[in-house]
Amino acid sequence: MEKITSTGNKFIKEVRELEKKARARRDSGLFIAEGERLCSEIPYEEIVRVFVTPDYKGRLPKGMVTDKKGDASGTASGRVPVFEVSDQVMEYMSDTKTSQGILAVVRQKHYTDLSGDFFIILDTLQDPGNMGTIFRTAEAAGVDGIVMNRNCVDIYSPKVVRATMGAMFRMPFLICDDLPAEINRMKSQGVSIYAAHLKGEKNHWEFDYTAPTAFMIGNEGNGLSDEIAALSDEYLRIPMMGKTESLNAAVAATVLMYEAVRQRA
Repeated sequence: MEKITSTGNKFIKEVRELEKKARARRDSGLFIAEGERLCSEIPYEEIVRVFVTPDYKGRLPKGMVTDKKGDASGTASGRVPVFEVSDQVMEYMSDTKTSQGILAVVRQKHYTDLSGDFFIILDTLQDPGNMGTIFRTAEAAGVDGIVMNRNCVDIYSPKVVRATMGAMFRMPFLICDDLPAEINRMKSQGVSIYAAHLKGEKNHWEFDYTAPTAFMIGNEGNGLSDEIAALSDEYLRIPMMGKTESLNAAVAATVLMYEAVRQRA
């Protein structure tokens, strides 16, 4: 296992670039995953290289093995470069306050199409925590895919990657240059589109979600844009008791997803 003790190493510089700059992630098609739990979820074929500290004894990415000397290595069909870095170098690389001793450079996965009959559509969602929660909840609720426009928060930013807690490796997602066109394509295939909207007159449980369904969720501050909302088949509302005007975007998405789960059960 090659050892790295300098922050000036080219691979260490690459990690810092990928953590700090969306353009670097876009141009390279790579991103960073950090921490034992998250790294253990990465499909082996998507790993470019792994960094561990000398005393790391936690889980490795899926498919990686430990040899007789205790070194991490690849599988029989291929080998992932693993570098041992000093604690100081790992702290320099880490985007978190306290490193867990493992960090991986990972290939981005780009979907060109989604299949199924249960979807979430995101319009300019900006909060990393909301994005991560929606990914985790969508996986738990059996959603087939998440569709979003490019104005949403970068799915490959370190904060979003951590917030998904591994769900991004299992939940298909489509990032659209033309979200209206994708919504119209979905409608042409028989998917009913429901917009969570303040103008909704019916409660969210008054619709039938047993047929192909997609829920639209808008920006945290501004909601759905007029252009996107107008493409929905129906506006719905989640009733508010008390003085609260609206729910957090991830909470609203959760309420809708699990009403569909209830109906489909």
